[in-house]
Amino acid sequence: MDYFKSLILIYSTMKQAVLVIALCFVFLNGKAQTGIGTTTPVNKLEIVTTKADPASTGATANGNFRLGATVGTHVLDFGLSSSSTYSWLQARDKGTYATNYFLSLNPNGGYVGLGTSSPYSTLTVGNAAGTIAGEISLNPSSAQYEGGQINIKKSLVGSTADWIIDQYGTSSSDARIRIFNSLSETNGLSILENGNVGMGSLTPSVRLQVNGDIIANSIAGSSDLRYKTNIRPVENALNTVKSLRGVYFNWNQKEFPTKDFSDKTELGFIAQEVEKVLPEVVTKDNTPEQYRSVKYDKVVALLVEAIKEQQKQIDSLTKKVRRLSKKRNK
Repeated sequence: MDYFKSLILIYSTMKQAVLVIALCFVFLNGKAQTGIGTTTPVNKLEIVTTKADPASTGATANGNFRLGATVGTHVLDFGLSSSSTYSWLQARDKGTYATNYFLSLNPNGGYVGLGTSSPYSTLTVGNAAGTIAGEISLNPSSAQYEGGQINIKKSLVGSTADWIIDQYGTSSSDARIRIFNSLSETNGLSILENGNVGMGSLTPSVRLQVNGDIIANSIAGSSDLRYKTNIRPVENALNTVKSLRGVYFNWNQKEFPTKDFSDKTELGFIAQEVEKVLPEVVTKDNTPEQYRSVKYDKVVALLVEAIKEQQKQIDSLTKKVRRLSKKRNK
């Protein structure tokens, strides 16, 4: 009896060995194709199964191909969409598709290309010839007012804050692109949908609004004759200048901490006072408070005409003095 059992065991073992050898021959033969779900494979290995969109719940069969480990529940599934023409891969838990895991490309280094076979950076999008455009779309987050976002991590040495580029807006009036750091949103740049730019200002009411000081080699304003109509002389300039009051002052840093005011003593005008005398050089911002600003450069034209009026008075008085001196010397 033991003899027959031994023969049966030897026969079974030989069948398995023959099967293993045959499979090895199929895979090692350079001309062979292997198909799973198809009898006419085109590639070395072709897997054909029912199409399906990536499931976000459950744990039943989903996708065309799976990589899994002998230990743990982490798997990587590959599939073809059943609702469109895209292909997908998803790292997730095989016990519950609601649990997703990270997916890394070249975790040890190397460049990754999208639309190019010759990437030259960690991620290169599009090709150098321009036949495949390098475009990236960032969709909004689930947060109510947050649009797409890019986070730029701080350098290993020297930097103290990360930087963020994103889109944000509670309404169409303050919707904006933001470039700011993790210390404060006002430590950056805001661009509204109407094109207004703010530096230190989240809601600029003019084309460029800066909360802080500006240093430049020169600033030029448009003044070409062809841009202007209804040109007329400045009259009574000297009396207007005499009505203006120059003052020394300090900025109210306590009441307006976000304005980034200097702590130095300043020299200038009070906008409300100037508005009564020379309203053309005073502007109001688009806030309920209507904070006022003075176009100091525009005051120059008034000063020029005031000096000319004053010079006429001086010249007239000089002539009178000369006539009186001549009479006295006779």
